[in-house]
Amino acid sequence: MPETPSFSYSKSERLKSKKLIEATFAAGQKFKAWPLVAKSMEAELPDDVRCQTLVSVSKRSFKRAVDRNRIKRLMREAWRLHKHTAYAAFQKHEKQHALVLIYVGKELPTFEGMQASMQTLIAKMIKALEAPDPTQADPQNHG
Repeated sequence: MPETPSFSYSKSERLKSKKLIEATFAAGQKFKAWPLVAKSMEAELPDDVRCQTLVSVSKRSFKRAVDRNRIKRLMREAWRLHKHTAYAAFQKHEKQHALVLIYVGKELPTFEGMQASMQTLIAKMIKALEAPDPTQADPQNHG
């Protein structure tokens, strides 16, 4: 019987390590699904979780803290509802990931729009995870 996905967003699933955050920004793989951008990196996480996430909204784009907080709440909620698909892919590949979600839009999003963007973003991450590693491919063999 398949395990039902957990729709919680626990404290252990939040990315808080400054070293890991900086490394993810520097070397993470970038994914875009307007108005979201994600930086994802394979990482050894201290907790027994598949992925730790951080949500970010630019203070330059949204001066008022209430607006930034609302967008972050929407992002966390969309991630919470759809993360099980990403977790299944991470589980299949037996990998842990550090993930930074960044909102780059200029206007306040709707919940429906945020969910659609999050689903697209997760689909792109899964596709990249399941694609063969280009660094190990033979460049001479174009077929």
